[in-house]
Amino acid sequence: MELDVQNAELRHTRDELEATLDKFTDLYDFAPIGYFTLDRQGAIRAVNLSGASLLGIERSDLLGRLFLEFVPAKARPGFSEFLGRVFDLQKKESLETALNPQGDAPLFVHIDAALCGSGLECRCAVSDISEKKQVTDALAKSEEQYRAIVSNINEYVYSASFENNALVSTYHSPKCVDITGYSPEEYARDPHLWLSMVHENDRELVLRFLDAVYAGKKPEPIRHRIRHKNGSERWILNSCTVQRTESEGVATITRLDGFILDITELKLAEESIFFLAYHDPLTGLPNRSTLYKRITQLMTVARRTGKGIALLFLDIDGFKKVNDSLGHDVGDRVLQSVARRLKECTRYCDIVSRLGGDEFVIMLWDCGAAEATVVANKIITSGFSVPEVSAPLNASIGISLFPQDGTDYLTLLKHADVAMYHAKKSGGKKHQFFTRRLNEHARERFIMEADLRHAVERSEFVLYYQPKVDLTTGKSRSMEALIRWQHPVRGFTLPGNFIGIAEETGLLTPISKWTIRTVCRQLRQWRQQGIGPLSVAINLSATFFQQADCEEIIESALYETGVPPECLELELTEATLMNDPDRVLGSMAAMKALGVQLSIDDFGMGYSCLNYLKKLPIDKLKIDQSFIHNIAFDTDNMAVVRAIMSIGRSMQLKVIAEGVENASQLAWLQAEGSEEAQGFYFSRPMSVNGLTPLLKQGANYLHNPRGKQRIRESEIPR
Repeated sequence: MELDVQNAELRHTRDELEATLDKFTDLYDFAPIGYFTLDRQGAIRAVNLSGASLLGIERSDLLGRLFLEFVPAKARPGFSEFLGRVFDLQKKESLETALNPQGDAPLFVHIDAALCGSGLECRCAVSDISEKKQVTDALAKSEEQYRAIVSNINEYVYSASFENNALVSTYHSPKCVDITGYSPEEYARDPHLWLSMVHENDRELVLRFLDAVYAGKKPEPIRHRIRHKNGSERWILNSCTVQRTESEGVATITRLDGFILDITELKLAEESIFFLAYHDPLTGLPNRSTLYKRITQLMTVARRTGKGIALLFLDIDGFKKVNDSLGHDVGDRVLQSVARRLKECTRYCDIVSRLGGDEFVIMLWDCGAAEATVVANKIITSGFSVPEVSAPLNASIGISLFPQDGTDYLTLLKHADVAMYHAKKSGGKKHQFFTRRLNEHARERFIMEADLRHAVERSEFVLYYQPKVDLTTGKSRSMEALIRWQHPVRGFTLPGNFIGIAEETGLLTPISKWTIRTVCRQLRQWRQQGIGPLSVAINLSATFFQQADCEEIIESALYETGVPPECLELELTEATLMNDPDRVLGSMAAMKALGVQLSIDDFGMGYSCLNYLKKLPIDKLKIDQSFIHNIAFDTDNMAVVRAIMSIGRSMQLKVIAEGVENASQLAWLQAEGSEEAQGFYFSRPMSVNGLTPLLKQGANYLHNPRGKQRIRESEIPR
């Protein structure tokens, strides 16, 4: 009986053991990870179904094979070393490595290995971590890219966390060193370092920005200054976002993330652009728009307080000549010198402005005529100088007063400009107050300028001709063409009343072109009438010789009319020669090559023409009429005229005396051996209709001065 009980218990125990073994076998075979039993050489002694499935080979086919076969070649040294550590150190080891399953894509696995109880084998738990590896690699790559971007962008990226209500720096990108001079480690050590760098004048702005951030608002980025570690001042753009967590309905700030951009260069560029918008870039003075704004404001104050304002309009005498002859760089230095001197001559409450070119405007606050005179004289007396210009330059100044001469800026400016123009026309280096008479004169000048622009196209100009008389024969085979203007309202107008305006406004060049063509056509007409040979002189201005096509204009007129070049004589004054000697000399050489005659008009009135006279390809000298006046009794004039005649003879030039008005002048010239003369004594300038009959008759101007017997009174211009 007792034996039966023991047998029953034994069977029960065996059944439980078998059941447990079956359960263990199921757990072993169907575990989600692979189990391998390896000996010291790495041969597979046992493997579960998951392990066989992991390698893609039947379990029975794996037994006895080396696990190393499934490890990629480059990873085998590492696996062998790992397996050796398990057996030698007799402790648990871990390894991540790649596997090459049969027929499947490579895997990445995690292996945990430990010795079995006998110490002759080890058991390895192998987990497939391929997906985790891909995610980890992708994350690492993304983080690497992020760090590369953050490290190379111009912005300095930062993060700070709140721990126990204290701000703790957690991240500062490498750019922080460039922008602030401080390293991430320095920020980590001192959480208040960033705030201490803020410029003292901008600290309130930054604190308001942080208050808005802490209050849960999303403020716009701010611009402010910081002190770089090296002491320099930097402008930055600071932007920040807030990370919050909510617990039981309460939002708590956990982290601040932001970026800082160094905008120092941008800020300097903005300041430069702003400055240039309101100031002249060359002199640094307020420009036209700033002057208008400030004077308008001051006029408002002046009306309320009864104060006076003086406006000075200044133009530099001879500046164009400096600019053209010495170059724009020297001209710029002159303008800068003028700006400095004008500021020295005025007070801090006055305004000195550059309108453009060589024009400056000064506004004198609380000033009348007496104070304005003092300032103007001070400017003119001091002058302006630069090393490259031998003599100091000076200025012409026009002055208008508020409110007498105008109650708005534009009126005051216009009136001061009018006054300055008259100061310059009077010889420069002086000041002129505006008067109503000046305004009327300016208005008349404006009207005449407008009329001049239409005079050529309306055929309002006409040429008169004054004979040049051979003092031996009394005959005339040459003459001077003199322009007159048949103004539709003013009537017959002499050139002294309009040539100056025409030259200043650039209208003299088209008038000169018209004169050249008209003279050539008239010469052709006289030739066709059998009168000849004749030559006609034309007085040309400096502005004509500054035209690039001046030689072409003359050549074209001669070619179109068929007039021989020697029939055309071009007269240049000494002032024309000295305006730009080298250029004029080149133009004269080109014209001489065409065959035209060249003469110097008003000779003796210049101061340095003799330096160039021997170089000029000229044919004649015309003695200025001021030396002919009273020549029979004025010993000084006698000496000058004799000297000019001597120069002419020595250089084989014909000398012509102009302005002969009486018999005593003629007698003196004949006694001195003068060859040719011109003047009212022989004939006034005549129209073509009045002169043509005399040319046909071969009139003798010595026997019949002024042509009294042949010229009707109606043909004499008044």
